[in-house]
Amino acid sequence: MVAKNKKSKKSKKEEHDLDKLSCLPDSILSYILSFLDTKSAIRTSLLSKRYKLLWTLTPSLDFVLSETETVYPNSYNDVVPPEHAKDPSIFFFQLYVNRVLRLREHSNLTSFRLSLYKDVGMELLEKCMDYAAKHKVQDFRIRGYVKNQPVVLPELLLTSSSLTNLHLHNATPYSIRLPKSVLLPNLKFLHLKKFQFSGNNFNGDLFSGCPNLESLVLSRCSIRPRDEVKVLNLNFSNLVNLVIKCWRSPWICFNEHAINVNAPKLAFFKYQGHLARVNFNDSLLFLERACIELCYPTACTIVNLSERKQELAECFLNMLRYMCNVEFLSLSMKTIEVLSALPDLRERSHTIFLNLRLIKFTAENKYTEKTLSIKTVMQLLENAATDVLISDGSKKKKPSPGYSKVKTNKKDDAKHIAVPVHVMYFLLENSPSAEFLSVEIPKISPSQV
Repeated sequence: MVAKNKKSKKSKKEEHDLDKLSCLPDSILSYILSFLDTKSAIRTSLLSKRYKLLWTLTPSLDFVLSETETVYPNSYNDVVPPEHAKDPSIFFFQLYVNRVLRLREHSNLTSFRLSLYKDVGMELLEKCMDYAAKHKVQDFRIRGYVKNQPVVLPELLLTSSSLTNLHLHNATPYSIRLPKSVLLPNLKFLHLKKFQFSGNNFNGDLFSGCPNLESLVLSRCSIRPRDEVKVLNLNFSNLVNLVIKCWRSPWICFNEHAINVNAPKLAFFKYQGHLARVNFNDSLLFLERACIELCYPTACTIVNLSERKQELAECFLNMLRYMCNVEFLSLSMKTIEVLSALPDLRERSHTIFLNLRLIKFTAENKYTEKTLSIKTVMQLLENAATDVLISDGSKKKKPSPGYSKVKTNKKDDAKHIAVPVHVMYFLLENSPSAEFLSVEIPKISPSQV
């Protein structure tokens, strides 16, 4: 009887809390629902009559059709057409998106995301883009998946004064066709993934229509080989963050293609992947952080690997000269390996990093991290018996006096890091204000055990 009363009181309390939540105005409840994906927001309509149509007021739409997605029909009258018999999820996804767009209240959107891992056809993509543009979307993200013909971005979206965040992802080659020019006066963040710049579809002039852009991410992009466009010009007076990830121009175009950057206010720069020729218009006076994670192709057997490393190192040194004002410099261990290809590194003329305070070496599959004062590092360098400096990856503490060592078969999970001494001297001798060196230690992979 007591247990029954406790359960009754608990259910009444839950109903009371739910009623208190339901008493909030529509604007607040719809704002809360905007943090859910669209499917979850629609499911709240089952809570009570109060929530039945509340999801239609949400300012955020989020549609995802993954490779394993199962979309159920809304009614038994939805008959799958023959062309979708092999994969009914595409047909039901189309119905689902169309119904949501039809039932939703026609208020402005703060965000719209459409992420596709299957080909739903051009018509649905164009409809979603038109809907987002007409409802003055602020944050628009689309992962296009079209096999036959690329989708063209609507003019209304390309001249939107409300758009502040644009993320375009070509899931398949040429899923989305970029224009040659846009007029997006309030765009702050632009992320382009898997796009190829050329004279036919997009040559970089698009950026001139984004005068207030603050962050640009180019991921897995490239300049089309044997095209009239050889140089990608990035001219931004207000750009603060620039990220270039996995640049995909082939090695044969290394000396032909270039990325020219004119961004006087740049404060953060990250480069990840195979190196391209990146030229800055002037020294980066406001640069605070630079993160470089280089890798180099090793699969091609017709070129000399050591010569390729040296060429990359020369190109990277040229890039570093523009970063004389950087305060935090992060270099991956593969980047260190590229620099080590120049045996006369210390004797070369180079720029002094006057403001550099922290140097960091990063590693894949991080296990732990150690930070040393530059004074300690210099002492280690002076006492180094070989041409490499070893950083111990062990987390074990040194035994205290009277400590009795116990034998164990357990191996330490961390590797040791070896940094060429001449690279260390190059960095430290040119960084008079440096205070600390931080080193990431990776885990031992199963094949190394």
